[in-house]
Amino acid sequence: MRERIIDNLLHAAGDSDALTPVQREQFLVYLMGPYRTFDVDALLPADADVETDTPSFATWDGTSGAYAEDEVLRLLQETRDCLRDRGFNAFLAIDVGISLDEMDAATQSIDFARASNATIFIAPQVGKNLGVGIEIGSVLEDVLSTGGMQGPAADATPSARTRRIMVATEPSVRSAMLGVVHARWDASVRAFSDAADCCRLCAQFCTHILNEELYGSLDRLD
Repeated sequence: MRERIIDNLLHAAGDSDALTPVQREQFLVYLMGPYRTFDVDALLPADADVETDTPSFATWDGTSGAYAEDEVLRLLQETRDCLRDRGFNAFLAIDVGISLDEMDAATQSIDFARASNATIFIAPQVGKNLGVGIEIGSVLEDVLSTGGMQGPAADATPSARTRRIMVATEPSVRSAMLGVVHARWDASVRAFSDAADCCRLCAQFCTHILNEELYGSLDRLD
């Protein structure tokens, strides 16, 4: 999957105004966020109640949320472009161009995170039903249960692997899942104030992971 993502992004960088070539082509940064709806029912047990059993991004509350869906997508795209300007091969799921008929959105999230050097979930305030649930939870559980990273350079311990994952959230976001991201999975949770601050936090995190690969305890994935 790593090579497929890199090849697809390289093709997009050559043929689209959305992406530009980057210096660190092999350093993949997967950006996740509440920008695409998906079939929540397909991810839940048959007896589950969507309204009460899952904190998810499935329901948008326009009255209490600070963003419309297109504004969240714009925030993710701006963060992606900002990271790419700094040399990191940052991407959204929609940039890779894999059809949902071939691979559903939840499976894409897991596989993209497995293939990436760093994974960042951006969680702005989109409404009272916001919870960092299905996608980020499934990615973190996958890292712990299956070994996460792909290839011979997979990190040896679950703690090392979850260190590659960060949740960037606005201070106004309240979610029970956020409270356990660090305690259960040892992943980082950081708060941002605006788009520029979000990019700064994400760039700092990516730089930290890069340094850990080059000089520290994390395995290089390239």
